[in-house]
Amino acid sequence: MTGRAKPDFTDKAGELGLRLIVGVYLILGALYATQTPAWQVPDEPAHFNYVKYVADNRKLPELRLGDYPAQYLEELKARRFPPTMSIEPIRYESYQPPLYYMLAATVYVPAESFFGLPMPLTLRALSLLLGAATLIMGYRLVRSIYPHEPLLALGTAAFAATLPMHLTITAGVNNDVLIELLVTLIIGRLVTMTPSDWTARRAFGLGALLGLAFLTKMWAYVAAGVTAFALLWDLLQSRQLAAPLTWRLVLKRAGIMFGVAALVALPWLVRNVYVYGPGDPLGMARHDQVVAGQLTTAQYIAQHGLLALAREFVLTSFRSFWGQFGWMGVLLDQRLYLALALASVLAFLGLVLYGVRVTRGTVSTDPQTRRGLALMLVWAILTTAGYLWYNTKYVQHQGRYLFFAIVPWGLGFTLGLRELLHSKPRLILALSGLVAGVLLAWGAVTGDIKWYSILLIVLAAVGIVGGQWLERLRPGMAIVLYYAGIAVFSVICLQVYIVPALHL
Repeated sequence: MTGRAKPDFTDKAGELGLRLIVGVYLILGALYATQTPAWQVPDEPAHFNYVKYVADNRKLPELRLGDYPAQYLEELKARRFPPTMSIEPIRYESYQPPLYYMLAATVYVPAESFFGLPMPLTLRALSLLLGAATLIMGYRLVRSIYPHEPLLALGTAAFAATLPMHLTITAGVNNDVLIELLVTLIIGRLVTMTPSDWTARRAFGLGALLGLAFLTKMWAYVAAGVTAFALLWDLLQSRQLAAPLTWRLVLKRAGIMFGVAALVALPWLVRNVYVYGPGDPLGMARHDQVVAGQLTTAQYIAQHGLLALAREFVLTSFRSFWGQFGWMGVLLDQRLYLALALASVLAFLGLVLYGVRVTRGTVSTDPQTRRGLALMLVWAILTTAGYLWYNTKYVQHQGRYLFFAIVPWGLGFTLGLRELLHSKPRLILALSGLVAGVLLAWGAVTGDIKWYSILLIVLAAVGIVGGQWLERLRPGMAIVLYYAGIAVFSVICLQVYIVPALHL
């Protein structure tokens, strides 16, 4: 008699690990949501006022001149948003697509009218639930790429669940959390597809999701770009199949997808044409008029020069990716940023080593895994390109805009760490010794020896070698301990930096 196949142990272990990570995320998120003072998440007052307007008036707001009172906002931030100063004039997000705000309004109305739940805490709780859903979708996505390596999927989820700045954003009121979820859901579906899966029904479903994403935030272009790339990839790769895709079929499927997406977004676009004029269906021209006092990149270059802009862009982007809290006014100790920079460089080095091995064919990867990695790479590139483009117009050096590709960053970081843990110890020790020696020699010449940097390098080398020993003893435990350390670091950021700096 044939019995039912037993679940794979790795599947059960992976699901258990995922539940643990989501639980840790919800605990950390709850701490951030309750202990970060109201309105001390970037742009939170403007997002909240959009939700409140929809809930109170049953219609969308219009962005008007005066909705970005720059001086008043600066005073609010300087005085830490005292209860005596109203946030009502802060309405500069009113041009945004409406889906998140309509969803949040359905929570706001009963919470405010029937249950008397506190605001913005209740809407922050909604954000946390959306963030938890993104963790689950991100885990499923990476398991589709690496079905037999649950540690990589767990590491990806753990990266997003413990990153301090990501916790800050997903514990605030904003539409970022919903677009993260929708983009992850769309690309997750793409990763599981094969050339034979491009049916009209699938194209219609993807188009509907793309339309919802465009109704959430303009960063939906990332999902659209990855979708187009996936379709092109499958067209080229299917030539060796018995029933390959054809250009005609690809154009039909693309027409269905983007046509459906346009139809879903059409009512909002028509409304914008009526409100803002035929030449401004996205409301961007009105936005530029309203935020006229915001510092532009051209102004910064004129005042400080291009080199200063590049330096500030790199430093602030990195800091605000890991943790630059409040309205970018609460920074960590510089020594912590240096440690994070070293960890990032090491993970990147490991990722490069992994990429070299994949290219040379020394890593066993099937076509579906290579396809999934290609989609992850395009996802990361398009997100970075959008961030760079945005900063050509305004000085917006905020690493949180890179969180729209939090899954590729988490996967890349975890792959890099794992690669280092499986590298030859002699390579790590030799490289660490070389860098430490150069720093020591340079410091002796200049009279300024960077003892802290040298100590960090030595500790990192010892940590990697120790991690390699632990990896041989208990595979995966070193990465578990690393992300546990980041979770503890997130609590330190909250209690040592955020709470003392932002509370009245």
